[in-house]
Order: sequence, then structure tokens, then C-alpha cells
Amino acid sequence: MEAQIAALGNGVWRIRFGTPERFTPNALRERQPAWEFIERLPQGCELPFDLNEVSCSVRPSRTVVRIPCDEPEGNIYGFGLDPRVFDQKGLRKWLSVSAQVVEQTGASHGPVPFYISTQGYGVYVDTARVPFVHVARLSAKSSAKEGSRERQGRQGASEEELYAGRAAQGRPQVVFDLPGNSSGVDVFLFAGPTLREAVQRYNLFSGGGCLPPMWGLGQKYRTHSNADEEEVLQLARSFRDREVPCDIFGLEPGWQTHAYSCSLAWSSERFPDHRAMTRKLDDMGFRLNLWEHAYIHPTSPLFEPLEERSGDYLVWGGLVVDFADPEASQIFADYHEEYLVDQGVAAFKADECDRQQLTDVTPFNYPYCSAFPSGIDGDQMTQLYGYLYQKSIYSVFKKRDARTWGDVRATTGLAAPLPFCLYSDAYTFDEYLRQLVNASFTGLLWSPEVRQARSQGELLNRIGMAGLAPQMCLNIWFMPHPVWEQYEPAKNKAHELLPDDEQRFLVDRIRDIVDLRMSLLPYLYSCFYRYYAEGLPPVRALVLEFPEDPEVRAIDDQYMFGDLLMAAPLVGSVEEREVYFPEGCDWIDYRTRLCYGGGTRHRVKTRPGDVPLFVKANALLPVA
Repeated sequence: MEAQIAALGNGVWRIRFGTPERFTPNALRERQPAWEFIERLPQGCELPFDLNEVSCSVRPSRTVVRIPCDEPEGNIYGFGLDPRVFDQKGLRKWLSVSAQVVEQTGASHGPVPFYISTQGYGVYVDTARVPFVHVARLSAKSSAKEGSRERQGRQGASEEELYAGRAAQGRPQVVFDLPGNSSGVDVFLFAGPTLREAVQRYNLFSGGGCLPPMWGLGQKYRTHSNADEEEVLQLARSFRDREVPCDIFGLEPGWQTHAYSCSLAWSSERFPDHRAMTRKLDDMGFRLNLWEHAYIHPTSPLFEPLEERSGDYLVWGGLVVDFADPEASQIFADYHEEYLVDQGVAAFKADECDRQQLTDVTPFNYPYCSAFPSGIDGDQMTQLYGYLYQKSIYSVFKKRDARTWGDVRATTGLAAPLPFCLYSDAYTFDEYLRQLVNASFTGLLWSPEVRQARSQGELLNRIGMAGLAPQMCLNIWFMPHPVWEQYEPAKNKAHELLPDDEQRFLVDRIRDIVDLRMSLLPYLYSCFYRYYAEGLPPVRALVLEFPEDPEVRAIDDQYMFGDLLMAAPLVGSVEEREVYFPEGCDWIDYRTRLCYGGGTRHRVKTRPGDVPLFVKANALLPVA
């Protein structure tokens, strides 16, 4: 297929093959590219391959995009939120929206067909299909002789040499294997000169990052699913009585008359005067966040208006909203404005918009063969459902010139402008941390929310990491008592509470952790502004900040928290770990004021909950 190459701006190119499909993230984007800010970045570097070498072919059932990647010493990052791998080179990815982790496949809550190379560039393939991506592990037949010449000589005898001989030969490519006989596809390239600027360009091409309200950056606490009005107000008062900072109070499914599927109507049994409750929460300084999903129960006021604007299969007996239809999206948004936002609701948690695995018998998927009135097909809708869902909710607040800060369980490429943070409960502690780091490569924000723990030390370490994330959330939806009264689910449900002295200790430690986050809010808010105006993620992998330091290329358990702070979370219930201090500056321990030289490794010991935190030497750090 013939390529049409266009230079769009400073270090940004589009290669168009044929006519792109109607439903893609670029076609349905939230915000136009921030070209003014892109032009302020350093001049884009020369790419390590010719743009004419990027190719595309359409076959009877597949569309194939190939990008040269002949970079023996390079590393590749991105593709979304895979929780188990960091460097993606040599892997095969299946970029499917998924509610659960599948070993190294790329299936995740945020699969994004965008990657960056340590050679200083990024590539985005604009598709809502579910691609297989072969990451520098395939070579075209035309390069076979070239590859064999390079590898002439005796075959190695060691295991390492033998496995090296099985690597891709010839000139490796990154191959996007898309389902369907497409009319065409757009490929966008972003030139550095480093990984950091490549990511900035991609985020600014997305429209720039989101800018949450200040209250959104405080602590969010989600109460248990069946809490009623009296319990909600009692728990809210306990936060104030105990002087534990908290800005957002989240209600789970029980606020509705019916959930799974959703009525989106207040339960008069549990919340007989929800307007008065909302006013009382507001008087105490809490913003209200409501859980929901976009599968509409027959008893919902939205069922009849959306019946003809939904898919041809039900989920949990409810309609699947056709968010690709502007009218359906508007009906959904208008209802939220009139019956929820006008009554004081400040944000929403958009749940269950991902896709279950084949081994999960819970029927919350509509099939890929689904049909929708807008013309979008089932696999495209699955990939875009969370993204379009966010857009519909966000439109309510944009119309009112108000900010919001919500939660969402699935999204896709070009999503940086949407003020929602990804989350889920399906991950181990180390996977939460790796997703926090991986999110920084593809314009996503991840919440390592706290739900439970196996020990007091693990609970505090989890809360400590949540306090140094884009969103701090304690989501105790399945336990009737606050986490400081009992963190073990079975005992919490059985009302077997911790001794009073242990409860007081936990409250004091949680207050310390939240106080640290609150003291850093001016700093964190300024970092989000840089995300908005410069495309620089507020939390980012070390390799983005120190691209010249080869030691950071494999570090997936430390990260920059803004421009000046480096966090090295404690995983599990441990109280010490090894920390690498990147080259280029000295580092000061935030708590002890000990100084560590750049390019060194040290074991650091601390108490549970106190995430090892280091400041760049000679930094000016605003602290409230």
C-alpha cells in the first residue's frame, strides 16, 4: 500500500496508508493536538530509519504495518499497562482490553499501540482493532542473506550463545498485525532527541495531559458496597475526628436501586435523603464520587431512551450504550448532569468497561460479533468503550466549566487529556508498582489503590506507595469497617477488630502518610500542570529522566514523583531495599538528609509506610 508522508509539526510525522477507518482514537479524540506546546520542545532528532521504510500491506483477513527496528543495543518500552514486563523488546504482545493479567501478553486495562525506543523516538499506530505486535522479533525475507552474512562463523556452545542464535536475524522490525481487511491506517512518529521528549510529543499530540482539581489530589476513601446514609456520615465524621486528611468520599454499588446492571437511580431505602447527605459531606469538606458502570438495567430511567441506541447483546441483563453514537453519549451525559451532578456529585468511578478473560465465567462481556447502531463493530467498541465512556462523563463538567477527577477501568491511546485515573484490584503489590511505572510511557495514569493486606507492614507499605501516586485511594468496598480497624477481610466482615492500641497506631501512621502527600500538593499540582502544558508525566520511569544512564534501563521498581523526587517503594512487608541513585546529580534522603552520590547503589532501611524518598541535590522543593 502506498505511503503518504506528512510532517505535521516539530518532530511529528504522519504516514498514511489508504483511508483510515472511521472509528479510531484519533478520529474520536477528546482534544486537538497542542501544536503550540510541541513547537516549544527541542528540535526533533533524526530517526534511525527512513520514513519510506515504514510499510503496510492489506491481506484478505489482516492488515500489517512494519516499522524498522534494527537496534541491537536498544530497549523498547510502552504498549500500555502490562503489569509483568518492563522492557518489551523481543516479545509478542496482544493489545487487548482486559480485566485480568495474562502473562506478558500486553492484555491490560490500558493497551496502547504506542512504543518508545532508547534510540529516542516513538511510534503510534492509530487503531481500535486488537493487534498482535511482534516487537523486534521478526525480519522480512528480503533481509535473510544480509542477516546470514552478519552471523557467519562457528555456532556457540554455551546456552547463552545458543539462545542468541535463535534471535531475530536479518533486519528486525516491529510488526503490527491487525485483524480485518482495512481500508487503511495512520502511523505517527515522534522524534526525541530522547525518550522523554518522544513521550512529551505523544502526550501533546494527544492534546496535553489532564489537569485535576486540587481536591482530586488529596486522599480518596471508598466505603463498603452496602453502606447506608447513616454509616457514610458516621465514617466521614470519624476522618475529621481522627484528623486524617481525606478529600473525596466514594460510594460503591449500593447507592443505587439496582447494580449489575445499573439503574443509576438513588436507593431510597439506603439513602432516604441523599441530597441532605451530600450537603453534609460538602460541609465537612468531602467531594462525592459515585461508582457505576454503563450497562443499563430495565428499571433505569435511561433504559427507554437508550434502547434503540445500544448494542444487540445485553450485559447482566442491561443495555450496552453505543457511546460511538453522539446522541446516545449525550443522553447518557444529560442524565448524569440533571440527576447527579446538579445534586452535588463531583466525580464518577466508571467500572467494568474492560473485558473478562476466557476463564472468567462472570458474563460482563458483549462479544466481538456485536453490532451497534453507530456502525462501530464489537472489537472496536470493546477497545474504545472505556475511552468513550470517559468522554461522555467528562462532557458534563466541561459544559459547566468545572473540573473533575474520576476513576476508570479501561482506556486506550490518546487518552492523556481525560481526567480519569486507571485502577483495578487484580494485581499483586509488585504488579501495582510496575503498572505505575509503565503507565508513564503511554499517556496513562495508574492508581495503586489499597484494598487489603496480609500484615500490618504490608498495609502501611501499600498506603505509602499510594500516597506517592497520581491518585491516592483506599478502596475498602468489601469490608464493613475502616481499614485501620481491621485490614484482614475475613476478620473485618466477622467484626473481629484490632485492639484499640493497634487501631490508634494505624490511624497515626496513616495520618503521617497522608500528611506527607498533603504537604507535597503544591509541588504535585505544578507537576500536573507540566503534564498539561508540556506533556511530561507527573510520575515517570527513571529511564525517561536519565536516558544517558544505562543502569536505569531495567529499573522498574523506582520512579520519579514529579521533577525533583525519586521514590523507591517497599514491596510486601519489608523494611529495607537496595536503591540505585541515577547519575547526573547527588541525592538527599527526604527524611534523614543523608546524601548519596549519583551512579551508586545503597541499601536503605526505613519503617513500614515510609517509602524511601530522595530529592535531587540543589533542588528547590515547595512544601506546604
